[in-house]
Amino acid sequence: MSDPPDSVVVPRVTLRVLKHIGEFRECVSLQDSTWGRDLQTVPASLLLAATKIGGLVIGAYNAHETLAGFVLSLTGTDARGALHWSHMLAVSADARGAGIGRALKERQRSELAGRGVNRIAWTFDPLQSRNAHLNINRLGARVVEYIDDMYGVTGSPLHLGIATDRLVVMTGPESPVAPLRAAASTGDALVLTLTLTTSATALPDEPMPATLLVEVPWDIDEIADADGSLAARWRDATRKHFHFGIARGLAVSGFAADRASRRAYYRLTRVPPPEAR
Repeated sequence: MSDPPDSVVVPRVTLRVLKHIGEFRECVSLQDSTWGRDLQTVPASLLLAATKIGGLVIGAYNAHETLAGFVLSLTGTDARGALHWSHMLAVSADARGAGIGRALKERQRSELAGRGVNRIAWTFDPLQSRNAHLNINRLGARVVEYIDDMYGVTGSPLHLGIATDRLVVMTGPESPVAPLRAAASTGDALVLTLTLTTSATALPDEPMPATLLVEVPWDIDEIADADGSLAARWRDATRKHFHFGIARGLAVSGFAADRASRRAYYRLTRVPPPEAR
């Protein structure tokens, strides 16, 4: 995982809202080339149906009119009103690391704002440091929930052969919490990492520090390729650490990655609810 610059230079791509079955078939092809065809693939017919009832698919096309990436969101409501669930984002292998994913998410937000929809929710794997940096520090998303094994263990290479725990994040009209952009300074924070469990013998409840730092791998894909059991241990530890903090009234207030040490952390603090900020 590398730290992208604040100013992202996106290669020459054209972003546009997709509406036609041929375009959606291109999205299916991109899914296949990205993750392989499996039960997670969203078919062209469903992409088309989703857009007919308020869903949104945005594609990024390169200069050769080849689809380099797309994002899909589904329309919905909750107790607070309208929102979109951003279900899938894919970028072709030869176009990654160039800001296309971020550009798609920002276009998604502006397009939905024009429809009067100001809240977007989605999930990502808490062990994926690159995605945590993008979602929390770049897009200003708030973490609103931790879900254990959301999709079950699958055969998809996307899921690394381990439980599919996910963080649910949301962007909206509320001001995002201040991101932790610099290298994490542990200071008086309690650092929870793979070698420190949240068992009663390891962590006393009192006194609780004001800040927890939950460490995650710098590159979980690299770990999973080398040692699947170690990746599973990281999943188990991170799950315990998040539940430990959440049970004590803490919430994610930032994310930091230190390239020199190849270490990455979520910061959990007592954060006032959005209406109090």
